[in-house]
Amino acid sequence: MKWYYYLFFLSVLSLFSCLGQQTDDKTKEQRESLKEYFLCECITEGFDDKNIQEDDISQSVLFDILNYSPDAIQEVKEYAKSFVQTIDPSPIEDLGNRKAIILNSIEKYKSQELDDFIKSLDRYLLND
Repeated sequence: MKWYYYLFFLSVLSLFSCLGQQTDDKTKEQRESLKEYFLCECITEGFDDKNIQEDDISQSVLFDILNYSPDAIQEVKEYAKSFVQTIDPSPIEDLGNRKAIILNSIEKYKSQELDDFIKSLDRYLLND
């Protein structure tokens, strides 16, 4: 009879383990989408004179799939704007003092610093 309890305990433990894994996977997916939103925001901010949002719907699509409160979106926008403002123009005279906005944004996208920032926004994740 005791083996029933043991089997029941293992079944419950396995169930909770699977549920926890699903939550972790969803959180990772949301974080990745929020990082992608950051990248889009950098490009939009870096080329604000081009009004990219008229021709490209990427930010809107990402906004629709993100499961974060508007506070998280606002923090990402502010973070991206601050980052883009720190990008220096190229010192190479032939490049006409232009900035490598996309290149720098991709490097930031891959950084541990951005991963940590995005992870700090988990407090804004909404329940399904």
